[in-house]
Amino acid sequence: MAVRPDPHRALANPASHEPSWAHASGWAQLSGSRQNVSCVLPCRDRARTLARLLPILSDTLTECGYPWELIVVDCGSQDGTDSLMSSWGELPGFRYLPLDGPPRLENAFEAGILAARGDAVILLDPSLPHSPELIPPMIRQWESDARLVYAARDAGGSSVLRHWDDTRTAEATALPDMHLPPECMGLALLDRRLVDWLVQAG
Repeated sequence: MAVRPDPHRALANPASHEPSWAHASGWAQLSGSRQNVSCVLPCRDRARTLARLLPILSDTLTECGYPWELIVVDCGSQDGTDSLMSSWGELPGFRYLPLDGPPRLENAFEAGILAARGDAVILLDPSLPHSPELIPPMIRQWESDARLVYAARDAGGSSVLRHWDDTRTAEATALPDMHLPPECMGLALLDRRLVDWLVQAG
């Protein structure tokens, strides 16, 4: 995945409008935590899925203990997704980003990454190849200085987490044509430093 700004996309501009974060937990408020988490969720005609998934993600992200935002990137839905998100968008932390252009998952992830403000950016395919229950352990690996955490399948077909530390990230970003593992399109967490590198590398 390469992140390339596209002036033809209908991207939200965080500099011109600063959406609110969902509330921090009491622990985060007491500890003075200044970090926050973004979750990017691309979709096309998945209003029913979103209606079930958004409450789950809201609870999951809140339990992780950081202020958070959830960015729903809409690739031309015609099933009432916009109406659904107009309601959710009134709540702190929820952002709706409609896109123009080809309805490709990679385009939606790129747009969401560019709009995300978090110190960690979670990418989640709404078809759920992996359970959102993996998000808290991914956050814990990030807290232990992982720069990339992503879900993959082991030989038995079960979900497992793999990660890049500083050394692996430095090796990957030194390559002339670096790409994230393809499994990142299912469920992944990127540290802000890796996100910034991807955006600059374009």
